[in-house]
Amino acid sequence: MKYINTIIACFITFLSISCNYKQKEEKKGKAVKEKKAITDTINHGYNELADQSNRATFTISDYNSDNPEIENIERPEKSIINTKLNTSNLFAIWTADPNGPHADFEITKDFFSVTDYDGNGDMPFELIGNHLKVYYNDFIQEGEIISVSKDSLKIRWKDFENANNYVKWPE
Repeated sequence: MKYINTIIACFITFLSISCNYKQKEEKKGKAVKEKKAITDTINHGYNELADQSNRATFTISDYNSDNPEIENIERPEKSIINTKLNTSNLFAIWTADPNGPHADFEITKDFFSVTDYDGNGDMPFELIGNHLKVYYNDFIQEGEIISVSKDSLKIRWKDFENANNYVKWPE
């Protein structure tokens, strides 16, 4: 009889500890599920890096193929160039910050390539006049090339008020 009180006290303590542990694990599991839900959205992957403004998503990719409301866009097989701009100046590696760790993008006659992109950063593009249209995997980015010279490029991207100034990446 004298040990029954000790046994009951130990049992209650054990029960209390295991209930707290279970609650902590449930909260942890819920947090992991919420985190997965956040990272497994249509703004994950390509949009996360290239479309930080969360513009409309147009094409189905590996990251949003489970969203039946989004239809594929037509992407050209290769880049289309029909411009009077000096492409020998345009086809280069560009950066907004020449002191940064890497360039922002490269434009060649074949592709528009995003630096530090998740996967293959080579995107087909259209350059008609001074209108630039880049076909990312999840969206289309459009801009107007305001000016291009030997060492500078100015683009006003659609949905942005101000033009972006780029300089050639120091090689």
